Amino acid sequence: MNVFGPPLAIHGSRKSDIIVFAFLACGAFWLAWLAFQQTGDDKTAGRYEAAICVAIGIPLATLASWNSQRRVVLYAEGLSYSNLLGERQVRWDSVRRLYYQATKMSVNFIPVGTVYWIRIIDDRGQKIRFGSGLVKAALLATKVLELAQGPLLNRIATEFGAGADIEFGPVRVNRESGIVIKKLWGRTKHIPWNEVHSYRIERGSIYIWRTGEKRVAGIPISKVPNAFALLALLNIIFAPAEA
Repeated sequence: MNVFGPPLAIHGSRKSDIIVFAFLACGAFWLAWLAFQQTGDDKTAGRYEAAICVAIGIPLATLASWNSQRRVVLYAEGLSYSNLLGERQVRWDSVRRLYYQATKMSVNFIPVGTVYWIRIIDDRGQKIRFGSGLVKAALLATKVLELAQGPLLNRIATEFGAGADIEFGPVRVNRESGIVIKKLWGRTKHIPWNEVHSYRIERGSIYIWRTGEKRVAGIPISKVPNAFALLALLNIIFAPAEA
């Protein structure tokens, strides 16, 4: 049941993917039928080959059916995600963690496109994951980030102002103590606010420099929930004071 207002955008599965999976499934079942028709000395081998073709065809048919039911609908208040198992809805103001990933793919160093993934976890622990395979996945990912950013940033800024530790996966910020970054082997890196030199998101990773540092290891934003809200929070903290 839809509890939102009029939809802003609807992103269904790509028809080309559905057609490909359905065609391959039909081909596998046709080959199974041909193999099953064998008689005489080839009867046993034919049934074995038919079983293999059916075993291949069933997952392909399932993928075609699964993709035909996948859909994301965006609303001003939230989104709904549908698949074969049903429909789930999440409000933007209930989102607690939003993971974003964009991976550029290439074959023999020739770019062939970008794969997008979004994962959302709300305040009830409900998880929704979607991305490439849906129509206009790049636009969908951009709109989700845009629509979720306001409520996420408002909540995070309020908690930050109250003195709470704000967790962004391996990054933790606190109004008094500054930034703590978890590193390998249980090590941590603490940067007081007055020692933060610069920060940015670049090439799929977030970088935070301490004053005097020349190089830092970036943290993939796919591992940093609410990465863009973290960047916006840092922009607010370090915004130039008005005269």
